[in-house]
Amino acid sequence: MNTRLANGETREERESQGGGGGVQNLPAKAAIIPGEQTIKEFIPASWFHPVGIFKVLARFWDRLPDVSGNLFLTFTLDPKNYADEETAFEDSRDWLRKMFYQLRQGVEYEGKIYRIDAPYCIKVEFHESGWVHYHAIFLTRRFLPKELLAELWDRGWVKVQRIANNDFHYLLKYVTKPDELPAWVKKRKRLRVFQTTKGFLQAPAEVKKAAPKSDLAKLTPKKKRASYTMDERFWRWACTGMIRQNGLARPVKFQIPYRELFDHLVLAAALDGRYKGRGEIIINRKDGLSLWLKKQTELVKMKN
Repeated sequence: MNTRLANGETREERESQGGGGGVQNLPAKAAIIPGEQTIKEFIPASWFHPVGIFKVLARFWDRLPDVSGNLFLTFTLDPKNYADEETAFEDSRDWLRKMFYQLRQGVEYEGKIYRIDAPYCIKVEFHESGWVHYHAIFLTRRFLPKELLAELWDRGWVKVQRIANNDFHYLLKYVTKPDELPAWVKKRKRLRVFQTTKGFLQAPAEVKKAAPKSDLAKLTPKKKRASYTMDERFWRWACTGMIRQNGLARPVKFQIPYRELFDHLVLAAALDGRYKGRGEIIINRKDGLSLWLKKQTELVKMKN
């Protein structure tokens, strides 16, 4: 299947705010007070974060097609057919590609040939039980018998519907939180949540040409990126805060989740007039991060 990834895990970490460990330019809409230093929760560009998912969607939201009335398919699995959830995922993902290839070539059913050769997208989701299911949208309004699809799928159940744009947008914004993911998923280094075939997303209004590399850049070896499992990546994100000053932001790593520190320090900051709202706290120039590090030490000792 010739697919184009709308988003990948490695790209998420690379493009998330501060994810590369360097200084980042803040969005123009952020209020900037000269010299003021603040700290805020790190928001990764991730399909698994209720806020970070909007960073992901912003990359291609204006290129989404009108899917109103188009073919909407849902594929679920029967656990009785598999030894475990991970085996089910690997098998069903591969079989879905092969099945869509058959539909592109044309499949005979009850004396008729059904051919669906249209761009499509696939969204991967998980039931509360941890078993995977798939949503697929084809950019076509052609009829496809449910019985034919069930015969081709042969791994569980199928649903054939027509979709509205609002439902499509809701489907894209649906978040599976890290603590809701099966253990086997968290051990993976990546999971492609949303994929599209060529022609599903509209062409961008402008295609920016990359600036030619300098001779020095060509000779400089690329840095090897650290490879983390999804669970390790979630933990790193949770333990990261963003320090902002003069329109720039840089990450700061803690030993425990940033939200735990924030919850213990926000009241004192508010009483001191240093809470700006929306999760952002002004860092006292005199103390710097000493209060945060002191509280971190206390909490770590309590856990040990």
